[in-house]
Amino acid sequence: MLLPTFPLCAQPVGGGTGLGDIRDELAGRLEALRSSLRARPGGVLGLMGYSMVPDGSANAVQVDRSTVSGGSDDGADTTLTLSQFGFGFTWSEAFPLFTEIYGGYARYDPRAVFSGTGTRRTPLRWNNFTTTVGIGYDIRIAENLWLRPIVNFAGGYAAGDASLFAQFIKYRTDLDIAALTDRHVNVWGVGGALMLAYYDYRPERDIDVELRYTQLRLETFGDTLPAATGSSTAETIGLWARYRWPTGREVFGRPLRWVLDGSATSYLGDQREAIGFAWSAKFGGGIEFDTGRWELGAMGINLNRVRLIGRYFIGDDNITGYSIGIGMSF
Repeated sequence: MLLPTFPLCAQPVGGGTGLGDIRDELAGRLEALRSSLRARPGGVLGLMGYSMVPDGSANAVQVDRSTVSGGSDDGADTTLTLSQFGFGFTWSEAFPLFTEIYGGYARYDPRAVFSGTGTRRTPLRWNNFTTTVGIGYDIRIAENLWLRPIVNFAGGYAAGDASLFAQFIKYRTDLDIAALTDRHVNVWGVGGALMLAYYDYRPERDIDVELRYTQLRLETFGDTLPAATGSSTAETIGLWARYRWPTGREVFGRPLRWVLDGSATSYLGDQREAIGFAWSAKFGGGIEFDTGRWELGAMGINLNRVRLIGRYFIGDDNITGYSIGIGMSF
């Protein structure tokens, strides 16, 4: 779990128990929720931007946006879960079309995470689902060096637990609970990236380096919750590198390799306000083995290598963490 330091304001509680006090408290909670959902920098669209921008070392991150010294005074759940998975590949040297597909997920309480005014009494959270598709073309500019422009299209959907449950009820029984099913956010985005890539493969070692700048413009549409309508810009610049070399052993009749990799990302757009940190870095290592002899795949795209990687995660505001994952090469 990642534990950054973020100041969080406690919500004052009145001493009265009359109807007027209850009414005022409910009005305050409703306004705080509406404010947290507005499409301002750091809101729901900010989280969408983090999940939509492709990351070559995609993984899952859990951030606690409370203070290290004790957290929220009212016990608000400020946990923010962020995850992304995906892949990218060039079809062939003869047909250097690059394709990437990424999916993302986030789970959080918008009132506690964005406004710092405490959580609701019910344990209901919001969920973001995103997908991003990219189409690019590899332009060789020197030996082992390529320039890769990419066009990206993205889509996202955000809804609370109650809304998702109501939609499930509607799907199974045709009963429409409009007061719940209407509480969601639809997002689409378009943008692009420019990547400078260096790939040098030799029997004694492999080197991969990618420097990438990405920008996506996000807009809400359709029957989006009115309080959340708007636009946002997600912008990042990142450097990723991997070094592989043989261990001298074989697995499944193919060489077993050591792997070291690392990445550093700077968040330049609205997503930095939502996630709570302006930059992050990951580094680690593991092993890799070949699966090419099994010819796993379809339409000429086969799985060639599988990696088991452990990474350490750091960022500004005292963020630290680790992850263990599986990587694949096609």
